[in-house]
Amino acid sequence: MFPESPTKASDPSSGDFVCQLIDLQPQLRSFVGHLMPFPDARADIVQEVNMLLWEKREDFEEGTNFRTWAYTFARFVTMNHQKRARREKRLVFNDELLESLADEFEESDPLIAERMPALKSCLGKVPADERHLLLERYAEHGAVERESRDSGRSAAALRGMLFRLRIALRRCIEREMKINPAPGS
Repeated sequence: MFPESPTKASDPSSGDFVCQLIDLQPQLRSFVGHLMPFPDARADIVQEVNMLLWEKREDFEEGTNFRTWAYTFARFVTMNHQKRARREKRLVFNDELLESLADEFEESDPLIAERMPALKSCLGKVPADERHLLLERYAEHGAVERESRDSGRSAAALRGMLFRLRIALRRCIEREMKINPAPGS
């Protein structure tokens, strides 16, 4: 008989690893954003973390917590960026504060992974122009003011719209999670 070929699940370059890495991206960006006071450095850090995760993919032990493994890399990459900034005499968080922020973030919302499918579903129900405003607001600093200039609506009106959209999204997510509970709940 032919020898058994390795299963894709045990191959760290398989689709499972890629899917986990892709699924983690919103959480990873949020985690780095929580730790890094400089918005312009956040994308670089996430990119560097992704490259390191890919390079070290063979070190990931299947069956362990992928998010925790990835966050460990994100902590160290962020600390290295902070050290460089410190050498350049820029304001940075000290390592103890950074560790505290990381721990706080990881403990803050254990259900985030379960909520993401519901959020995606609910965002799909939001009209395109409102969804664009929501996504821009969380992607870039100053998006509300820019949208205000571009649309001719006041920044206060847009902030009110964002407030109402966030409430509607929260309610939609709660409904979605009751209809489609996460496995094991």
